[in-house]
Amino acid sequence: MADDSDHYKDVNVVISMLNAVYCRDGADMAVQTAKHMIAAAAALVTVEQGPDETRRILQIVGGAQGKVS
Repeated sequence: MADDSDHYKDVNVVISMLNAVYCRDGADMAVQTAKHMIAAAAALVTVEQGPDETRRILQIVGGAQGKVS
């Protein structure tokens, strides 16, 4: 199991990737890339943890999105 520092390294890598896409290709492409990343992560969680866990995570993301708006 990864410790918290490994988790934050992964998050920083993802943010760096999205920032690079944003700087190179613009906001629309960065949003599309983020959507693809979320879809890939959801597929992985479904395989490893099952569809109920995937729905729970996506509901959390949706809830957080509503709080940001």
